[in-house]
Amino acid sequence: MTDRTGELFTGLALLALALAWSITVWLTIPGGMGGGDVGPRAFPLLLGVLLGVCSLALIGRVLLREPDGAREKDPGEEEVAPEAGAATKGVVLPLLVTLGHVAVYGFMMQRIGFVLATLVVVASAMVFCVGERSPWRIAAMSAGVTFGCWLIFSKILGVYLAAGTWINLG
Repeated sequence: MTDRTGELFTGLALLALALAWSITVWLTIPGGMGGGDVGPRAFPLLLGVLLGVCSLALIGRVLLREPDGAREKDPGEEEVAPEAGAATKGVVLPLLVTLGHVAVYGFMMQRIGFVLATLVVVASAMVFCVGERSPWRIAAMSAGVTFGCWLIFSKILGVYLAAGTWINLG
């Protein structure tokens, strides 16, 4: 599979995911109380729409780009054969780690609440996804993202955040 085909497939898969996500959000999450109020549906729906726009941009870029073999080679340019499976080797592990983080976050959110779950998952993502090893940076990023999300969603927007069944920080 060429890079162009892979990118086109990725764009189409992301577009299908965005459509499924947006439809599910629209059908399952209630809107705001008033006609113009921002409710619990707004942020998840915005994420679905943004994913759809980005996937359409990827599809458009792939379709407007010239085919892989159409470009003339420079006289001094050597042709290097790509290693078998090289395009997917660097993608699969980060994808699985990210999906694992999302699944664990959903599980932990119900058990230990939004605050602790966000703190733990951001710290884990810093270590396993970003490769950060400085305890100070990990702690600062985890605390900052957790506090920022709590402040924006809970205090400013008034969105209910999970309190947790095992540990309840209120």
